[in-house]
Order: sequence, then structure tokens, then C-alpha cells
Amino acid sequence: MNGSLTGFEERRLAELKEHVAARAAAERVIRPRRRIVLAVAAGAAVAAGASVVTVSSLGGAAPAYAVTKDSDGIVYVTVRDTAPGDVPDVKGLTGQLKSLNVPATVDYVPAGQKCREPRGTVVTDIPRGLYHTPTTIPGDPDGWQMQIDTKLFKPGQTFVWSLDVDPVTGWNGTSTILMRDPVAPCELVPDDSPHYVSTMPWAKATSLGGYQAQGKTVGEVLSEIDKRGLKVTYLVTELAPDKPRYPDMSYVMYPTKQNTPVGKDWFVWQADEVEKGVIRVYVTQKLAAPRHH
Repeated sequence: MNGSLTGFEERRLAELKEHVAARAAAERVIRPRRRIVLAVAAGAAVAAGASVVTVSSLGGAAPAYAVTKDSDGIVYVTVRDTAPGDVPDVKGLTGQLKSLNVPATVDYVPAGQKCREPRGTVVTDIPRGLYHTPTTIPGDPDGWQMQIDTKLFKPGQTFVWSLDVDPVTGWNGTSTILMRDPVAPCELVPDDSPHYVSTMPWAKATSLGGYQAQGKTVGEVLSEIDKRGLKVTYLVTELAPDKPRYPDMSYVMYPTKQNTPVGKDWFVWQADEVEKGVIRVYVTQKLAAPRHH
């Protein structure tokens, strides 16, 4: 991974087959899922000469988003987390960014889907400072903010910003990439790309009373789960198709294969409690060889 931000996990969009050639041009950040709300960036509204644009949320309880632009041509956007289930107003946000001279398109991508590629030609020589990877808002661990320098866009470029739901973790994510015009609209199609799955340190089946599920068969683990009256869901995984880039990413999952029937002779390599009383088991037909560090 590219390092970590407070409360974030960064991943390169190069994990998607269509963007292999654009590894230096794309950024992806994922964070625990709630609901994406875009609001005024902390401190941005008081910047000298700042202009503020806000739009009410669908529910009317709080602003759905607001963007600011200071006298230096810097546009600020903040993303905050609230309740799950709502779809962000990406059309409205796209319009407001354009009104502040950001040639942008914003798309929402549900879990298990992706935008059909190619959408356009990726810009690899991105000017330093054009936009910054989202960073934590000081004093607000549940939000993050991004800034975009409108002076650095060249004619015929579009800032493509996707707000998506990670199919493995269920967390909200954001992907940013710069393209040359024309950029095709996001046509949602099933996501058939491999998603590398990490052995996450917090992934513990805490309701199994210390029972170690790793390495056991699905049948053995199901028997243990049944004894406790718990429910089970599966994350169907396969061995990584290539040499893992990181020691803790030996498996991949394909969203289009999540309805594959799971055999009791399959293996469990990880388990976690996705919600109270529901255990998710990570299953595979073939276990990865042990790694020596």
C-alpha cells in the first residue's frame, strides 16, 4: 500500500485491470462505511475571499454538501460520515464543482459494480498540487477533506471522482483520476476485477469464544457457528492470480463470483463478526502456502 492516513487505507487504482497503465495517475482511499455527506471544509469558509456553495440534503436535516473556493483559486471539499444507506447527490456536486471552475464529473458506484472502461485517456503527467489525496479533518476523525487547485487544469482535462462502496469491506471509498476529454459517462456494469483481500488485524470471530476458524473446513466451522445460534455469510475468495504485492494479500475476491455455491470441504482462512450475531467467513477451495517473514 502507499502508506496510511489517519483512519484510512490507501490503495492504488492499479488493482483494476483497466487502469494498470495508469498506476501513477490514480488514487483510491477507503474508510469505514457510513453515509457520505459533503460539507464545508474546516476553516475554508473563513479564508480570504472565500465563496461558499451549499445544497440541502435529500432529507433536509443537514447540508448534503458544500464546496468553497478561496481567492487563490483553491477549491475545498469535505466528506463526512453519517448513517448508512443514502446515495450522495453526485450530479449536484458535479454541477457545483463546475460552477467553481473545476472541470469535474462525480459518480457513485455501488458495491459489486464498476464504471465500464475505457472512459477516456488517462493523464499521467499530473501537475504537482493539482489535487491532494483526502486527509483527515483536524479534530474530526469521522471526516476528510480534499483540495483542488483550479489554476493547474489544462484545457480539455476532466477530474474524474468516484464515490464507491468497497465490495470486500463495505466501506465508503473515493477514487480520483485525471482524464483527457472526452470522458464517457459512468455506465455501471458488474465488477469482474480481482480485489485483493487483506488479513486484517481486527478480523476476529469474537462471538466464537476463542474458537480458531483459520485453516479448518467450512463444515467444521459451520458446526461451531450453529452451536452458538449465529448466522453466517461468506466471502468467496481465490488464490491471488499473481505473486501477491504484499505479504498479507494472498487471496482475491471477484464480486461476480459471490453467489458461487460453497462446499463443506472448502477451507476457512479468516472470520469476522460483520454485525452482532452474524459471522462472515472467508472461504477458499485451496489455502495459500504459509509465508515466512
